[in-house]
Amino acid sequence: MLKSIIFVTLMSLPLIGCVSTSEKPPTPQEIIVKVESITPAKVTVSKERRSVNKSMEVPNPEGGLSPMSFISKDKAFVKIFSGLSVSDVTRLWNDFVFLENNTTIRDINIFINSPGGDAFSGLALADQIERAKRKGFHVTAHASGIIASAAVPVFAVCDYRLAAPGTIFMVHEAALWKWPGRETASDIRSQNELMHLLRERYVDKLASNSKLDKNKWEKLENKTTWFSAEKAMEWGLVDKIE
Repeated sequence: MLKSIIFVTLMSLPLIGCVSTSEKPPTPQEIIVKVESITPAKVTVSKERRSVNKSMEVPNPEGGLSPMSFISKDKAFVKIFSGLSVSDVTRLWNDFVFLENNTTIRDINIFINSPGGDAFSGLALADQIERAKRKGFHVTAHASGIIASAAVPVFAVCDYRLAAPGTIFMVHEAALWKWPGRETASDIRSQNELMHLLRERYVDKLASNSKLDKNKWEKLENKTTWFSAEKAMEWGLVDKIE
C-alpha cells in the first residue's frame, strides 16, 4: 500500500481555539496528512508547542477507468462514440490495463456508434482489442447508428458482434488531408507507400473477421460501399441483430 506524509506549514492563520494577547506573531500550525486508507480523521492538540497537529488518513486508489467507461457487477462497459482519435486509443489502453491489474473482470462490452475518423486510431483500437483477447478478455461489440470507415475494423475484431437493426455500415478508401503546399515526386511516392500499407492493414482486419476474402473487401472499399446490418450479417461481419 502506498503511504506518504505531507507537511504543510501555515504562517499566517491564528491558532485554533486560542485567543492571543501578545503582539508576537502566532506560532506556525503544522498539518500532517497521511495518505493510507479510509479511517476516521484524528486531531490532537499539543499545549506545549501551541500548535495543531492534524493526522488524516485518506483513500489512495491505484488509477481508475476512463470517463467513457464503467463497471456494473462483473462486467465492464466502454463507449466509443463520434469520430475516432488518439484520445480513444489512450482511453481504451488505460481501461484494459486497469482491468487487468486491479480486477478479475474479463468480460468487456464496447458500444460503438462512430462515422470513423483517424485511420491510424481505428487500427490501433483494433490492435488493443486483439491484444486484450490474447490476454484472456472476452470482448462483445454493440453497434448502433453508424459504423463507418475507421470504426469498421474496431467492430470487426471483437469476439461477438451485435448490431441494432437500423445500423448502417460503410467502407471506403483512405484519404490524406494535406495543407496546400509544394510536394516533390518522392513525397508522392512516399504517400503512395503509406496509403498501400494502410489499405493492407484495413482490408486484412476485415477479411480475417468475416466470410469475405481480401479481394472482395478491396472491391467494396474502392467504390465507397454502404450496407445494412442484414448484409453485414450475411457477410459474416455481424453475429446477431437485436
